This record gives sequence, C-alpha cells and structure tokens, in this order.
Amino acid sequence: MRKKTITLNTIAAAVVTTFSISHSVDVFSKETEWSGFIENATYVRDKKGLSKFRNTAQAEFTRSIESERWSNVRISGVLRGSYDGVYDLNDDEFGRDAQEDYLGENWHDNSTVSSQALLRPGVAFPCENDPVLCNNLDGYMDEDEHDAKFPEFNDRLDFIRELYITADRELSNGDILNISFGKQQVIWGKTDLFRVLDVINPVDYSRHNIYDELEDIRIPQWMLTAEWRMGPNKVLDDSNLSFIWNIDKFRPNNLGTCGQPYKIIDAGCFFSSYLNLGPGIPIIHDVEDPDWSLKNTQIGFKWEGVYKDTTFSLNALHYRQQLPSLHFRENPAAPGTPLADGVFDIHFPRVTLLGGSVDYYSMNMDAVWRLEMAYTQGEEQPRDLNGHKETDMLRYVIGFDKNLVIPSLGTSSAFLISTQLFGEHILDHEKDMPNDEDNWIATALVKGFYMNNRLSPQVIIAHDFAAKATAVAPSISWTPDNHWSFNLALNVKFGGDEKFPWSVSAAAGQPDVPQAEPLARFLNGPIGVANQEDELQLTVRYGF
Repeated sequence: MRKKTITLNTIAAAVVTTFSISHSVDVFSKETEWSGFIENATYVRDKKGLSKFRNTAQAEFTRSIESERWSNVRISGVLRGSYDGVYDLNDDEFGRDAQEDYLGENWHDNSTVSSQALLRPGVAFPCENDPVLCNNLDGYMDEDEHDAKFPEFNDRLDFIRELYITADRELSNGDILNISFGKQQVIWGKTDLFRVLDVINPVDYSRHNIYDELEDIRIPQWMLTAEWRMGPNKVLDDSNLSFIWNIDKFRPNNLGTCGQPYKIIDAGCFFSSYLNLGPGIPIIHDVEDPDWSLKNTQIGFKWEGVYKDTTFSLNALHYRQQLPSLHFRENPAAPGTPLADGVFDIHFPRVTLLGGSVDYYSMNMDAVWRLEMAYTQGEEQPRDLNGHKETDMLRYVIGFDKNLVIPSLGTSSAFLISTQLFGEHILDHEKDMPNDEDNWIATALVKGFYMNNRLSPQVIIAHDFAAKATAVAPSISWTPDNHWSFNLALNVKFGGDEKFPWSVSAAAGQPDVPQAEPLARFLNGPIGVANQEDELQLTVRYGF
C-alpha cells in the first residue's frame, strides 16, 4: 500500500506541474507571493503535566499566471511541518511507554466489571509494543511514536497541506467556468466544532480533539473541482453549480492512537486492547483499507443560489463513512462468541448524502440565521449486537450569528455572538445502540474586541445533552503588532459519567448492568470522554 500511495501523490503533483508547463507558450508567470508563520503551542493538563509542546512552521504561496486562454490562473500551496515535543518531555504519560491500569482510566473509574475483568488496558503505540495488534491495525492507527512527533512527514506527504492550480474560463454566454485540480480542502457549510455538510475532507482529531479550527485539522485530498458560475437570472441574484471528484485514496478520520494525548472517544485504546479470555483475543482482527481504484473515488455536486437576503444550497455526495464501523466476527462453532484471532473487523461503508443549507440575513435583527441539514443512507452506527447496524441518519444544525455593540463592556467595537444547535436522529434505532435515537449538542461563542481589535477575549461553551457533558473554553488573544500574536486559554470539561449495558458482562454475572466499557464511550461522546483533559493552553505565533 505504501508504494501505491506514494505513486498516486507523485503522479498528482506531477499533473499540477505539467498543466502549468503545458501552457508555457501563452502564459507569463508573475512573482510568487509568500506568507506563513512559526508557532509554539504549549498545553498543560491537570494531573498529567505537559500534554502538548507542538512547534509548527507553515508557509503559504500563490503564483499568478497570465494566460491568453484563461483568466485568474494561479498555483497555490500550503506547506506545514510540526514537531510535538511532549513525547520527549513527558514520556511517562504519553508515547510508547505510556500505560494505564485499566481500559478507560483517562476518563472513567474502575467500578464496573467491563474494565475490571473483561477488557485489558489498551496498548500504547501497538506497532512499537505488540506485533499482533500492529499487524491487525495495519493501515489504520498503526502509527509509531515518530509519526506522532512529526505527523506531517509520512508516506502520504502530509507536509503538503495544499497544492493546486485554479483557472477561470469565460463562456460564450458570459458565464464563468472555474477549474481547480490538486490537493485541497473543499468546504461545504459553515458550522464550527461539529460537521453536518462539511464531510468531503476527513479530519485529524489527534491534533486537538474537536477544538482546533477545522481549517487546521481537515486532511486535504487530491481533488478535481469544477464550478459553473451562472450569475444572476430573472429569479436569483446569483447562482452556481459545482462538481467535486475526490480522486485520492480513501482516508478515514484520524481518531488518535493509544499513547497520544488526544484520542477522541478513547477509540485508539479500545482498538488496541484485548478481550480478557484465555491468552487474550484482540479487539480488532483486521481493517478494511480500500485499494485505490476509480470505483473507490468519491463524487459530489452542489447547487448554490442567492435570492434577496437568502443564500441556499442543495448538496449531494457519494463517499465513504469516515468513522470506523465494527463488524462482529462470530465463531460458528460457538454462536455468540468471537473467533479467537479477533473480535471485530473495521469497515468503512459507502454512504450517500443528500442535504442543503439556508442562510438568511434579517435586516430587522441585523443577524444571520443558518440552517444545514444532511440525510444519509448507508451509515453504520455502533450497537451491542454484531457491533453495528446500517441505518439512515438525519443531521441538522440551526445557527444564529450577530454582531452586537455592548457599550457597558468598555468598547465601541461589536461583540460577535454565535450559537448553534446540532441535532441527530437515527431512523432505524435499536435499544442496544449506545447513541440515543435523538440527541442534541448546543454551542455558544461570544467574542469581544478591544484596543483597535488587538485584544480579543472570547468564551466557547458546548453541551452534549445525551452525555450530560459540557466543555467551557475561555481565552484571550493579544496581537501587539502585525507579526506577533499570543493566545492564553483554558479548556475545562464536566460530566461524561454515563454508562451503557454490554451483553458480554452477563458472563461475569452482571446481565443488563450499565458498564463503563466499551459502548459508553459512544454515548459520552467527544466532550464526555475528555472529562479528565482540563488544560491551560498558551500559543505564541510569529507571522510573516
């Protein structure tokens, strides 16, 4: 797989270069514009000490090209490299030597039999500590400590965050056709923290759970995009139709490997653990890693329009589920028990998404109302029986954004107030599914501006109703000049104590008794499972 991956990246990069060279007869290059930053992010976690010492260098460039046939031709790129020193500076807590007394020690107590006797603690960086698990997880969560220290320098060439060429062509009727090809991010929707329509690019949650900006944790993909900008007509003030073809080899979300500071819902440690029967049965037997082929590429369409104060879109996408689905491997000789060489296989099923969005600017309120909705077919949700069930899903978000001047707070600049309510409905829900049939997550952002916008306090709050878990993240940023910026933040979580029955516990004499492992991680979600990850965070950046 590694050879094929490198080859695909090399070919794609060569196509970008060749495209520009092939038009050398009628194009004239301008100077390349560069910008970027260097940054240190130092986080300290309660009771754990240093949890992040990430040093990042990022460079962005754009080179415009004059062409007789095309307009607005440019090649753009983003290069990023980072080193996280936490694995060298706090190797007792994080890295290949990290250990837990029981599975889930980083988020729940050891009061239930599931973690006391039925499941073993997860193995940190299994490719450095357990050859069996490393082989079983090949292609997914198989990073070693070096990969975690230098996450961009791998066989997928992730240090190339973006590299694409884009150009416009005016059609005979005055419409504009835009073509872009290369490694890029394609963004649908306008949500923060959680995603509804914005699912084209997978996400790297190992960087900082859900709390980093999506722009920084999306995993760029090699894609071809075409946008037909039709402009106004008799009804609409503007409209366009876009096509997306993701030709990259499939990549799932990175949930974090056991031994890393950030392992969303602690999945990495569960996947690298054993069922405590006999010599131990690996939780994961194999990972379905789809080979690259045309039939495994992903395509999408979006129609977007503007009517007076309303912007809307209709979206369709055929892609693979980016979260893992667990398929139980039943022993035919002993129904209800797993095979001895592994309990589950991991699959990433095909999914079809249909959705849309509406943004409405209310002049009377001087505010924007947002609605996004996505209906999917083919998703697989976790459950006790067989590990999964295929079900249609409905997700939506209602958002409200307003700039509000509050003179009593000592500034004439407006505060940004943004709220969101995310909803999820499982259409074919079963009682043994840890996720509720309906669940909601609410978020709120309040951001102020002082000293000519150079001093900016803000607070973000997120609450998961099913998990009864809340995250509060106050911060203050200071930008003394056009180069330096400093951000001091606190990230505190509450709740995440929900439990869920696991049928295997009947073997230990506790049928139908709610357990902490393994299903409760899905119920408690990314906020609840991080309930012991309270942090003080300082980020220093120099931009150029």
